[in-house]
Amino acid sequence: MSAMPHMLASSSHPRRRVPNLLLFLFALFLSSAASAYSINVPDFGVLEGQLRLRPAQKVQFDIAVAASQRALMAVAISGLQAKERVAAELAKPLPDLNVLYQAHSEIVEMSAPLFRDAGNEWERLYGMLDRAQVAAAKRFLEDQLGPFLSGWK
Repeated sequence: MSAMPHMLASSSHPRRRVPNLLLFLFALFLSSAASAYSINVPDFGVLEGQLRLRPAQKVQFDIAVAASQRALMAVAISGLQAKERVAAELAKPLPDLNVLYQAHSEIVEMSAPLFRDAGNEWERLYGMLDRAQVAAAKRFLEDQLGPFLSGWK
C-alpha cells in the first residue's frame, strides 16, 4: 500500500497534462517553423556558367545576386532572432503562444522589401537576356529559392 501514495504523488494532475501537451505540440511546431528559416544559399556561379553572360549582363547579374543574398541573409538573421525570442517565451511558466505568430510576421515584414528589390533586379536582368537565358534563370531560381520567390512580387 505504501507504493500507492507514491504513485499518486508522482503522477500529474489530468488538468496539468493538457497544457503540457499543448506546450509540447507548440514546441514541435516551433521547431518545424524554425527549420523553415534555415536557408541553403544557391550557388549562383552555376547559373552564371549556364547563362554565358555578356559584360553588361554580368554587371546586372551581380547586382541581382547581391540583392538576393541580402534578402536571404535578412531572413536567416531574423529567423535566428525569432527562434531565440520564442525559446525564451517557452521557458516562461505561462508562455504566450502568440509569440510564434508575431515572430513570423516580423520576419516577413522586415524581409519583404528586400525580396521585392531582388525581384526587381532579376526582372531588369531578364530584360537583357534572350528567351532561353530567361527560362534557365527562372528555372534555377525556382529550384533553389522556390518558397522565397513569392516575396518578389
